[in-house]
Amino acid sequence: MTISQALQIANSGLAAASRRASVTSNNIANALTEGYNRRDAIISERIVDGRGAGVQVSGVSRASSPALTFERRQADSQLAFDSAGAGALTRVSNALGGPEDPNALFQRFADFESSLRTLADTPDSATLQLQGVNRANDLANAFNRISDDIQKVRFDADREIGNRVNVVNDALDQIEKLNDAIIRANTSGGDVNALIDQRERLIDTINENIPVNVLQREQGRIELATPEGVFLLAGEARKIDFNPAPVISATSAYDGGAGALSGLSVNGKDLTPGGPGLQNFQLGAIAGLFNVRDNVVPEQAAALDALAFDLVGRFQDPAVDTSLNAGDAGLFTDAGAAADVANITGLASRLTVNANVDPAAGGEARRLRDGVNAATPVAAGSEAFVRALVNALSDSRPTHAALQSPGNVNASEAAAHLTSLAGGARVSAVSRASASEVLAQNLSEAETLETAVDTDRELQNLIIVEQAYAANARVLETLDQLIRRLMEL
Repeated sequence: MTISQALQIANSGLAAASRRASVTSNNIANALTEGYNRRDAIISERIVDGRGAGVQVSGVSRASSPALTFERRQADSQLAFDSAGAGALTRVSNALGGPEDPNALFQRFADFESSLRTLADTPDSATLQLQGVNRANDLANAFNRISDDIQKVRFDADREIGNRVNVVNDALDQIEKLNDAIIRANTSGGDVNALIDQRERLIDTINENIPVNVLQREQGRIELATPEGVFLLAGEARKIDFNPAPVISATSAYDGGAGALSGLSVNGKDLTPGGPGLQNFQLGAIAGLFNVRDNVVPEQAAALDALAFDLVGRFQDPAVDTSLNAGDAGLFTDAGAAADVANITGLASRLTVNANVDPAAGGEARRLRDGVNAATPVAAGSEAFVRALVNALSDSRPTHAALQSPGNVNASEAAAHLTSLAGGARVSAVSRASASEVLAQNLSEAETLETAVDTDRELQNLIIVEQAYAANARVLETLDQLIRRLMEL
């Protein structure tokens, strides 16, 4: 080996050590940077004219674990789906109120029944008559408020779908640009790892909303498709179309695309979760929000409407109120009319007290003692009608199927069942979300162990790099002394 060759080899060692120190220092600096994957310098033997000529850094690799990343993204999609349902059902349950809530629907039922029982003992009291009407109005208003709150959950879900679709579309556009940047960097021999980190974070954003499979293509380019095979990115980003509704009522529905609410599509392909298409995705936040808007909350709203229908039906029976004719509205009405089982959807939002008994609407509170349509007062001490109203509340009877009652129930039991139904659904949804969160967290930690920066390991690498640098520097020093000695001869 010549002195010149020895110098070249030592210089290559110094250059490699310098590059390794740079990579290691960058790792340490980014140890707490979210989404940063560890870098490792790839060291290889330097070959010149078929002979070893030292060492070289042939590239910088980015730590990855494709299998763990795939599993973690699946868990993230499941968590986002479950969290949407848990959040919505928690809001519905809170709207109905708990046992200690004085404004809870069940408590409004109890207050109304209590006012009727008190009035039955003193039917000639104008104060108690008015109190009974007020309690009836409180009950009707509670139905209205809860119905509005439930539809607000649907409206918010629809609005959030629109927001998340915008986020996904923006991320797809950014990934398209990053694909081009990575191709250019690969062509020129540049470092693409920072670009890949940025792209991976965007993929995570998309996957949280719509599950995607990553397809590797030439020169570092990727394509994205849903598990069902619909491409969201194939060369170019494909825009996802969704139109948020300006308002949502109890009767608003998607109905497979036939209703007023928007579905989801890409290049004309229907992706709407729960829709009639064959390539609908099933997980992710957007699918969870569609489930909230079109299934979870409407089921709870239908149960509330069924309870309202049960309440109206108890008092519009001429056998209970002899002042009524068949088809007349009773004490509680559907916006002033008798309730119709064929028009039950949204009844809770339209529930009102019959104007005939409400002084605020031009009626007379004494009709709570005499009969809703009673033209003339009955005897001041007559309690017959009030007792009939109390008995109607206490009567065990079958309810509409949407209430999912286990059997015949009285009015208070029906209200308690609705609260229990919503509470049970909330508990189940929160439990599923908690389990999904644990799985997603465990997989995230496992992925981090494989790909993140371990500062202890990096500091050890710096020591090794320092030793290599010192050894190569010592070789150069020795060669310098040798050259000096030769020059002195």
